[in-house]
Amino acid sequence: MNPEYLALLQQAPASTHVDDTWARLCCEQALLALEEGCYAVGALLVDGAGELLCSGRNQVFAVAYSSAAHAEMQVLDQLETKHAHVDRRDLTLYVSLEPCLMCYGRILLAGIPRIRYLARDRDGGFALRHGRLPPAWANLASGLSVVQAKADPYWLNLAEQAVSRLQDRQALRQRVTQAWRGQQQT
Repeated sequence: MNPEYLALLQQAPASTHVDDTWARLCCEQALLALEEGCYAVGALLVDGAGELLCSGRNQVFAVAYSSAAHAEMQVLDQLETKHAHVDRRDLTLYVSLEPCLMCYGRILLAGIPRIRYLARDRDGGFALRHGRLPPAWANLASGLSVVQAKADPYWLNLAEQAVSRLQDRQALRQRVTQAWRGQQQT
């Protein structure tokens, strides 16, 4: 991992908050995504016993452009292929950044009851805007708990820094539009 990112992880305070372990792992995944030239988002799924089931990071640009390769999608793909037998009522999805509309819909369809995010996504996040859903989707969302993780401010700030200061979001948006137009270079 990039020495700058390793230093950020090593400067972390001792764990004193209930979600610190998961917040650190989300940030690690987000920084790995950033190193790969992708959006700085990490996600993981934890069961009711506090065991890590799946982890993933944004890989939209990792190989070739893949619009569905969001961190949450990576985790939900793993859940559905490797852990299909798991009772989903006790699962918690931790995400370094508030989920977008696409991921939010998939989370609802997957039956995940809890989302804990580290940083708000004021530009593209949807999880805190679920009051705008059509009735059928609002019904699915009625039992969903979406709140900021109970983590040390260090992790909350690092997640926000990864998205806002450490990466060039405008350059990533340009890469997306180039991919739409078939101009994506490998």
